[in-house]
Amino acid sequence: MTPAFTRLAWPAVAAVVAYLVLRFATPFTASDLMVYRDEGAAVRHGQDLYGSLFGVAGHSHATYPPFAATAFVPLSYAPAHVLVLLGLVANLALLAVAVRLSFRLAGRAGTNREVGVATAVLLWSEPVFTTFRYGQINLLLLVLVVWDFVPGRRHRGVTTGIAAGLKVTPLIFVGYLVVTGRWREARRAALTFAATIGATLALLPHDTWRFWTHDLFDVARVGRLENAVNQSVRGLLVRMDHTRATTAGERLFVLAVAAGGLVAAVRAYRQRGDAWGLPACAITGLLAAPIAWSHHWVWCVPIAILLWVRARRWLPLVAIFWTFAVWAIPHRDGLELHLDRLQIAASGWYVAFGVGFLALAGASRPMHRGRRVPAIGRGRATPPAAGPDGR
Repeated sequence: MTPAFTRLAWPAVAAVVAYLVLRFATPFTASDLMVYRDEGAAVRHGQDLYGSLFGVAGHSHATYPPFAATAFVPLSYAPAHVLVLLGLVANLALLAVAVRLSFRLAGRAGTNREVGVATAVLLWSEPVFTTFRYGQINLLLLVLVVWDFVPGRRHRGVTTGIAAGLKVTPLIFVGYLVVTGRWREARRAALTFAATIGATLALLPHDTWRFWTHDLFDVARVGRLENAVNQSVRGLLVRMDHTRATTAGERLFVLAVAAGGLVAAVRAYRQRGDAWGLPACAITGLLAAPIAWSHHWVWCVPIAILLWVRARRWLPLVAIFWTFAVWAIPHRDGLELHLDRLQIAASGWYVAFGVGFLALAGASRPMHRGRRVPAIGRGRATPPAAGPDGR
């Protein structure tokens, strides 16, 4: 246990208590959690899942795959105020689990006090704070994916496939398994993902067909591309161009970012294992997605732990996630299409961080006291003198 963590123990407890007081002293609607509840109710009552949903959340519509909606069915039985409390408790637990898994991914066990302090500090980061505010499932997806990649994990790929069945975007980690040559794990993840589709095709044939052939490609269902909280490359380009249209050249640029990010992730994996390769892959997915809301950037959790454990001199870079700077840009329908140059530049903080992290992750393996740092995150630790594949 480091002295820094020992000194921060009581302030960490105070930080969690302050957060809980703030949450219960102010309106806490957990709007996305209420949409999940409505989706579960729609499945339970045989309603059109991808039409207009009318329930606790008011007028809303589903944007996740049908598999997620079937998983949300139990939520439809809980009263709204009970569900809000359960969502808060569940996300607190998931954050603590994500922190512990992140320590393991970085090659360190992490004491209970370290996990507690890190959980309290990360609770106040904007992506995590906003995830709690909306009652989002980002931390659940994070745990499912990171758990699949911690050293010593057996049957790797299953929980990644489940995560992809819940929200599609984790499919990039199946591609990551492929490009890093782990075909058995990739096949297992793909088959698990396919099983989620097969299950809902049997239970909800109309909704399943509609989602995977139409609604999946309707970006407008998710939100406005130009929204300043959309921290993807495409979102930034839309704000720069002052139009929602995306040119062919810009689409090619996004593809180039995706390709470059995967190259950096593969290089990071080969040099330093999944500890660096996995978050690099996640950042690539966030940058290349049409929409990456700020709360999707909960990957700041394993990145912050990784930098603390393995590259502490770069740790100040993650401070951007505690500034809430993305909310300083005007938000209103169409307003972001008329930002000035300074506002546009300030609306891409997470994009800039993501590009910087990819450059750092893809850099050559760092040297320490004249010896290479051993690769971490590919199962058993390899001796310092071993090659990238442990041979």
